[in-house]
Amino acid sequence: MILQENREKHEHHGSSKTCKVCSSEYCHDCHPSVFGICEKCGYKILILLVCVMIVISYVAWYGVF
Repeated sequence: MILQENREKHEHHGSSKTCKVCSSEYCHDCHPSVFGICEKCGYKILILLVCVMIVISYVAWYGVF
């Protein structure tokens, strides 16, 4: 149902692409992506990177002492 509503909302756009991570379709005109991933997956990857950076910083900090 949601996918059908999304297609109806973006019918005037001709460039729907498939996300490389989750294989869902997204409108490339509304949400352009250099890497070919949708907006949801982009946010998930950013959150994961922030968590990894925090863990690495704690490991480096406690490795000093």
